[in-house]
Amino acid sequence: MKTQQAAGLPDNAEELQSLHIPARGYVSFTMRRSNILRIIDTEGQQVADLVAFNLHDYKERVNGESTMLLGGTYNPREGDIVYSDDCNPMFTIIDDKVGRNYPGALMCSEEMNLVRYGIPGTHNCRDNLTAALREWGIGKKDIPGAFTPFMNVIHHPDGRAEIAAPPSKAGDYIDLRAEMDLLVAISACPQERNAVNGWNPTSLDCVVYHLNEKK
Repeated sequence: MKTQQAAGLPDNAEELQSLHIPARGYVSFTMRRSNILRIIDTEGQQVADLVAFNLHDYKERVNGESTMLLGGTYNPREGDIVYSDDCNPMFTIIDDKVGRNYPGALMCSEEMNLVRYGIPGTHNCRDNLTAALREWGIGKKDIPGAFTPFMNVIHHPDGRAEIAAPPSKAGDYIDLRAEMDLLVAISACPQERNAVNGWNPTSLDCVVYHLNEKK
């Protein structure tokens, strides 16, 4: 562990782990309450599909509907809270360099891609997250809808919802403070058949920080 003078974080932030997610890849890890997760878009226009579970009770999971209803927004930003299906805070967004995030549980899957594009055997977030969580004994049917930093969904006045390219640039990030002990899994979304990743899936970096008590 080392002290990390990361931009935007207090000077008592200590880096606990740094994880690189290659293009179309995935990762899982644990966090303790008050830890901070920074998700970095390394090349720009790449979304992160994130799912989270109460570390002490996997039946409590991140929930997009609770997040939208309790927060009153389809686009949670700095200062907003990401809630569980029991309406408990899981994360607080404490810094957000992009300001576009989607809690609508939208996630690409083998099944979704087949219906939408008629193409079987595609890389997808649902399979990525299933692989990431296998070691924790969590199966495909137990994976909730994702909270998706950097995803740019436009809601039109006529009721249409459009997936547009993210406005994120290389090096942009979002900081999420854990409000409970968590198991987290993230997929660097591999979707390349719509604009969700600017038509070109790329990598993400994730860093978990602990805030030391100031003397």
